[in-house]
Amino acid sequence: MPISYTILFPSRPYLTPPKDFLGFAAWFVFLFLIILIIKRIWQPLPSRQQKNWWLFYGLAILAPFSVILGGFEFTSLNPGLRSSGFIIFLFATIPWMIAAGFYGLFPAVIVGLISGISMAWWGTHNIFTIVETIGMAVLFAFLVRQKYRTQMFSLLRIPVVAAVFTGLIFIPIFILNQILNSSGSLAVRLDYGLTQTFTLSIYRFVELLLGGLFCSVFYLSKNKLWFTPKSISPTPMEKRIEYRFLMTTLPVILFVVLFVVYVDWRVASDAAKDLVESRLRGTAEIASESLPYFFESGQNLIISLADENLLQQNVDVWLDLSEKIQVIPFFSQLYLFDQNGNPKDGYPIRDVDQLQLTMEERTGIDLALTGVHFQIYTSPPKISDKSVLITFITSITDNQGSPIGVLIGRTDFLTNPYVQPTISTLNNFTKSLGESVILDDQRRIIFHSNMNLQLLWSMYPQEIPITANLFENSSVSGGQQLVYHQPLTGRSWSVLVGLPTSEVQELALRIATPLLGVLGLVIILVVLALRLGIKPITKSVRSLSDQAALISQGNLDSPMSINSVDELGQLAYSFEQMRIRLRDRLEELKQLLLSSQSVSRHLDIYAAIQPILQAMMGNDASHARAILIRQVTADQISSAYLSIGIGKENEATNALDRQLFEMMRQQDVLPIPNLSRFKRFVIPGKEIPGSILAIALTQENQYFGVIWLAYNYARTFKEEEIRYFRTLASQAGMAAANAQLYATAELGRQQFEAVLNSTPDPVMVFDDANNLILINPAAKQLVGLFKETTPGLKLDAVIEHEDLLELLKKDTINRDTSREIQLTNRRVFFTTVSPVIRNDQLVGKVCLLRDITQFKEVDTFKSDIVSTVSHDLRSPLTLMRGYASMLQMVGEINEQQRSYIAKIVSGVDSMSKLVNNLLDLGRIEAGIGLKLERTNPISLAEQVVLELQPHANQKNIDLVLEYSINRDTYIEADSALVQQALYNVVENALKYNSLGGSVKVCVSSNENNAMFEITDNGIGIAPIDLPHLFEKFFRSGRREAYNQRGTGLGLAIVKTIIEKHNGKVWVESKLGRGSSFYLQLPIRQG
Repeated sequence: MPISYTILFPSRPYLTPPKDFLGFAAWFVFLFLIILIIKRIWQPLPSRQQKNWWLFYGLAILAPFSVILGGFEFTSLNPGLRSSGFIIFLFATIPWMIAAGFYGLFPAVIVGLISGISMAWWGTHNIFTIVETIGMAVLFAFLVRQKYRTQMFSLLRIPVVAAVFTGLIFIPIFILNQILNSSGSLAVRLDYGLTQTFTLSIYRFVELLLGGLFCSVFYLSKNKLWFTPKSISPTPMEKRIEYRFLMTTLPVILFVVLFVVYVDWRVASDAAKDLVESRLRGTAEIASESLPYFFESGQNLIISLADENLLQQNVDVWLDLSEKIQVIPFFSQLYLFDQNGNPKDGYPIRDVDQLQLTMEERTGIDLALTGVHFQIYTSPPKISDKSVLITFITSITDNQGSPIGVLIGRTDFLTNPYVQPTISTLNNFTKSLGESVILDDQRRIIFHSNMNLQLLWSMYPQEIPITANLFENSSVSGGQQLVYHQPLTGRSWSVLVGLPTSEVQELALRIATPLLGVLGLVIILVVLALRLGIKPITKSVRSLSDQAALISQGNLDSPMSINSVDELGQLAYSFEQMRIRLRDRLEELKQLLLSSQSVSRHLDIYAAIQPILQAMMGNDASHARAILIRQVTADQISSAYLSIGIGKENEATNALDRQLFEMMRQQDVLPIPNLSRFKRFVIPGKEIPGSILAIALTQENQYFGVIWLAYNYARTFKEEEIRYFRTLASQAGMAAANAQLYATAELGRQQFEAVLNSTPDPVMVFDDANNLILINPAAKQLVGLFKETTPGLKLDAVIEHEDLLELLKKDTINRDTSREIQLTNRRVFFTTVSPVIRNDQLVGKVCLLRDITQFKEVDTFKSDIVSTVSHDLRSPLTLMRGYASMLQMVGEINEQQRSYIAKIVSGVDSMSKLVNNLLDLGRIEAGIGLKLERTNPISLAEQVVLELQPHANQKNIDLVLEYSINRDTYIEADSALVQQALYNVVENALKYNSLGGSVKVCVSSNENNAMFEITDNGIGIAPIDLPHLFEKFFRSGRREAYNQRGTGLGLAIVKTIIEKHNGKVWVESKLGRGSSFYLQLPIRQG
């Protein structure tokens, strides 16, 4: 099949209209269907593409040029016919495919219309090309712009996949259009459409594939102009099961129909071809079997007429030959030649020139005189004759067998009586437009059934097989025909018998029509059966869907009708059972919710347990009772348990209350289907329940009682019922546990309030959000400390005193905080803030204020006395130490005496140090010798750390200095006193820390104050010691602290030094975890 690239310009454009009214009608019907489809799937023009309409106009202009550019032309050559070809247009589909992806349905239709007109005008010249192109544009635009969500439709949005799908859909349409656009009978059209146009349809499919591949570049590169759905929706198959079923079965049915039609047509065509071949073979065999008898008869007759007496001088040759012709009417002409080849005489023509011997006949005469006894030749017909002449030549021999003359006999092939049966048989085919041909050994036409004189004696134009066989060629009239070739036995002649292929197609149509009719009827019945068969299923499914919708909306009171026992009936039954069970479960959940709300709403056991008993009693039970321990109520009751119930009380219920309360301590559930047969209970009275169910009430392994149901009749308890009642019983157990906790808490609260109200020290309790919870009367009587004392107020709205407010706001999650505060009436309170910790989380804080005004006055008086005494003791102590030191110089002393002297000196030194500390404390308290200067707090801390570092190394304690201020920061203070205070605190941290501990000194500041924070992880300070920590001569009574020697004045001196600098000192400590001391000094004094 030759292939060439063809450009259509400047070819002559034209359109070939349909051959008949059926073609015109089909064209308009196709166009009308396309308009309906466009209206059905109409898509609005995209607003975002309005600024790019110039591209649409460009595509519309390029559409004709994409056709004129042409493509590859495939040309097929059939013998005897003109060449025919079809062009694959490489660019024709690209413009309307781009318009579909960029602009939508209607622009694609417009560009497709222009492209279809151009292709029909210049290329195919077929008017159906226009509607085919528009239809393909519509389908392609729909596929690439649909918004369905399934994977199949997602793939169909890819241009190449959409093009392949469009081509597959339109292949049957291409074939149908070719059938409708062709001429001839229905059989001819069907044969042409089913056998000849499939290849042409494949060419159109290739055009679609090329355009889809080109447009896929825009899709895969995510070009912003190409359509991309912003939202997806369910497909029609997902919306209705009927559509899904039909869309699944109809393509299969359609494929089966097309396949069966094609197979039926092929089988019918093969059967018709076999029938025609059988008929042609029979005719050809009859003709081929009768013609040899003609040759044999002619040969025998001419030999019998070749008598040597004809050459004698006295014989009238003309008369003798005329008699012989009349005896056997075979030859129409006889002529005699002598041994030299000279003519003697003949009948009915006597002049040899009138005989018009052919060159073959003359050659035959010469051959006969040389010894060839018998020959047969064909001669062309005369001008006025309609038949070819058959010449029989034989030699006349003498007694010795030598040729002495030649006799020629001619016969008219058509009029010869021995050929008439064959001619009659062959002429029968002319009645069915068939053709019969007899060829001689030179393939010249001796006989043609059409009686066309121009064909006689002409060469047969077509190739013929060597053996007897059926083949297809073109008839003299130009039509296709089936020809059977039958060679003659013993001769090189052959008989050709042919029928037009239309006869085969008509016969095939007659064979296939009944089956196609039955197939069409079956398909219609199958489709109707599918539609009617799916209706009950869809109706049942729709009923189930409606029931499911009612269930989802909470309507559980509409029963479902069950009309069958098949799978759908079983499904409906399951739905109904689900509805009933769901209704029961929802009712149970409702009761559980009410019970749970009652438990959570009420702490009183009577109010909490009543809804639970109502839920358990339901519609069937006669009694529902709860027997609880007496601790669930704060009321004083005389019985060992508390009974709460619904139903009439009598002797039986009271007896069951007592016995079940004791029995259910050892088991969880006790179902008794028939109480009269249960002998373990002693039940007085006549009104005995028929059956009971008892469930123990436990919470966190604590027994709270029993809840039990009674029924007037014997019954069994299902597992799901017991499970439901146990759930309600768990709610009752929780209610009992809550009630017990509430009763216990209420008693504790009353006791706590009594204690607080009787406590003379002011006490306040705050929660973790710093809201006031409790405040005792002693605190409310303090003047200048509170703004409001209403519980629930914030800390800022309650506390008026700034020092107390600052202390309460501090983070006290890890340790207690204490400080002395002074009221406006000059009363001094030692304040301690202790955190309330639960599960390592701060849940509140307690503030305790202790009046130490009298202690402060006594302490001041004591300080004056001690100062006076200390001053008077300095001189005697100095004298005692001097003389004790001189004892070693005046004479020899032993080791025991030296030990005594050392102890005296050590005691005197300790007493001197105590006296010096007392004097320093007094001097500091009196404000004598306070030397203010600008000093660096970091330098003070470094000097203290440097002096105490050896002590820290001796105990393997990690002493660390950290600071978060600039070294340029200075404060106004007495550097010696501040260093002494800092020294005392750090020394205590090292003294009361264990080996391998750590002490950290941190220096920080804000706008107004500098802060020294000394933190250790030592033994900590007991909360009871915190109020007295900064008092003179105070020593903790704990063994760990008492083992360390000291005067009890170090922290008192620290407090005095800091307060004289208008600063503050406080401590936060957690017993066993360590302490933190805070020394706060103002940056500027005054």
